[in-house]
Amino acid sequence: MLLVLILSIVQMNWVYSQDLQWPLHTVCSSDRLTVTYRSCDPLQDVGFTFLPCPNRLTDPMNIRLAFILRQSIDELYLSLELLIKDVYVYGRDEPLCLPRFPRFTFCGSRRGELITIDSSFKSKVDLPLKGDFHLNLRAINQDGFQIVCVNATISIQ
Repeated sequence: MLLVLILSIVQMNWVYSQDLQWPLHTVCSSDRLTVTYRSCDPLQDVGFTFLPCPNRLTDPMNIRLAFILRQSIDELYLSLELLIKDVYVYGRDEPLCLPRFPRFTFCGSRRGELITIDSSFKSKVDLPLKGDFHLNLRAINQDGFQIVCVNATISIQ
């Protein structure tokens, strides 16, 4: 009986000490640029990379986002927010998939599929930016189900 009590107490402490957030992932770390992100979806982490890690924003980079669908996406709506020092600077809500207007290959994907989005990016202007920029990204399907949620921090030296 004493052994059961001790194991119960140890188990309770282990459960309560678990971190309820996904780990902080470092996507890129160079002399000038550091990008980290964390999934804000309580049920699923997201894979995100960009290679190579640029020293300047005008350097080309390849971006990849990957996740497993927990719900189908006949319609998909993206919400994006940019904050500087916790002050809202920019926001955009954009439909990515509509019933008669599938803009991307993942539109119409079904539950359980692995979604991989590959793209490239190169800024035309090397802006003299410095500081920490917080980017919050959420995508919701036609039923209001959260498909993906990511909070990223872009630190420019």
